[in-house]
Amino acid sequence: MMGKGNRRWVVALGFVLVATAAARAAGPDVKVQMQGSYQSSEKPAAKWVTLQDNTKVAPGDRILYSVAIVNQGDKEARNPVAFGPIPAGTRFVPGTATQNPQLKVDFSIDGGKTYSPSPTLTVAAKDGKPQTVPAPVDRYTTIRWTWITSLPAGAKDAVSYQVEVR
Repeated sequence: MMGKGNRRWVVALGFVLVATAAARAAGPDVKVQMQGSYQSSEKPAAKWVTLQDNTKVAPGDRILYSVAIVNQGDKEARNPVAFGPIPAGTRFVPGTATQNPQLKVDFSIDGGKTYSPSPTLTVAAKDGKPQTVPAPVDRYTTIRWTWITSLPAGAKDAVSYQVEVR
């Protein structure tokens, strides 16, 4: 484990996010953009600072990812989707993913192959039989937001979540 004096790099800005399966011609044109900010564990009451490509972060520091979605098309986008990756070397901070009645929020523990609102794992119980248990947040790899409503032409929305550097 790294001590507080040792710093390491986290590449935080190079993620590709998918928005909607709608046609790109006339119609909806949904763009998703991600921005990150961090807060040092040494100054937890300090202001969030925008991440740059080579920002140094340390274990215990938190990163706040903001995911903005905008429909630049001329028609509504039905049920757009945005993804928030949880980078290697970090862990999702429970309770920080934006949730509201217009959103369905799911998590993946397998790099985005499958999603669930509450991922589970199958493990061997004390008697050796398989048992399903909640997956620890340390296993989360991706967050997926699906808008239950449509995103009108020209409309914007945003979601966010936090991770902690391990």
